[in-house]
Amino acid sequence: MMKKNVIIRSGSLRMGGLERVLIEVLQNIDKKKYNLTLVIDDDCGEDNIFEKDIPKEISYYFLKSQKLIEKTNYYKLRRKNILYKLMYNIYMNIETYIKSKNIKKLIEKLGKIDVFIDYDAGATKYIENIEADKKVVWIHNSIPNLKKSESKIKRFGKRLEKYDKIVAICDEMKEELIDIYPNLKDKILRIYNPFNFSRVLNLKDDLSELNEKDRNLLKEDYCIAISRLDTVQKDYKTLLKAFQILKSKGIDKKLYIVGDGPSKEEIKNMIKEYNLIEEVKLLGRFKNPYVWLNNADFFIHSSKYEGFGLVLIEAAILDKLIISSNCPVGPTEILENGKSGILFNVGDSQELAEKIEKVLNDKNLRNRYILSMKERREDFKKENVLKEYEKLIDEI
Repeated sequence: MMKKNVIIRSGSLRMGGLERVLIEVLQNIDKKKYNLTLVIDDDCGEDNIFEKDIPKEISYYFLKSQKLIEKTNYYKLRRKNILYKLMYNIYMNIETYIKSKNIKKLIEKLGKIDVFIDYDAGATKYIENIEADKKVVWIHNSIPNLKKSESKIKRFGKRLEKYDKIVAICDEMKEELIDIYPNLKDKILRIYNPFNFSRVLNLKDDLSELNEKDRNLLKEDYCIAISRLDTVQKDYKTLLKAFQILKSKGIDKKLYIVGDGPSKEEIKNMIKEYNLIEEVKLLGRFKNPYVWLNNADFFIHSSKYEGFGLVLIEAAILDKLIISSNCPVGPTEILENGKSGILFNVGDSQELAEKIEKVLNDKNLRNRYILSMKERREDFKKENVLKEYEKLIDEI
């Protein structure tokens, strides 16, 4: 049987949840069945954390140079100035033109493309210029939270019409898409993100990334949050307020936060403001967060919204109790409406504090949730999910 020529396109190889899932797919999909080519928008130089993890059999190409990215970012950071805002918009249009032009040239070089997979919906602005028999787009985020305004949501829907299949990464997201775009109902399906359980389990005891100070911190009794440091989406204000409430009751539970991001200084200031310097530690970014997760008492997730919540499954793989906001989309579905983990209302620090206190006082309750999650997590095993990826490519 002839191999299908498949292009998978995504935005970057930086450290991030979507990027980790992409690498998982590339490493585990059956490469005997497909000629795979990876196309990445941004060449981020040293920040291409996952570049070395791309399988050797897969050729990959960048569409944008570091120089162009730096120029666009220069104006992006100064957008409050109306002239710089204008320049930023111009450079965004230049980027779209260059990406479209470069991917067209690449397809001419590669020949007939059977399936084009737009893995983060970043090609929607120029998808009509891509020559491929079939086009598939993956949606990793809640559309209303991503697009904000009605006009942008409507415009995005028009672009989605140009794809043959639209993949949502959970049922909640699938239903949201159908509700927003009922005309696309027959194109929309759900495929979960694949998880390599063995990789997580193999890394859970790997201390090679840790210095002596880290190793000492690892011995403490703590719970953990792992995410990008972003107060807009990840809602660290609610998380820290909950720990302030606990401290006021004489409960001095330590919280470690693994990650980095644009709100780092703001979160540092909140820690000081809430008098939590001894209780809350910002550990920074680690390529292997699993050693911290494995040694934690339990895991907390406080987002206002999510694409899916990859780290919830990773916590489940390591048999950790999960406490999460019931934000759209992902956590409620992953935790089976509270059967396999503890849910609290978005932004409710008082409720979160009460749930944490209850967990600290009831070991049996904790064990019941962990036992239930052991069964649920099987739905996300890479062996099961990759069959659905391949079925889609084979049958489209």
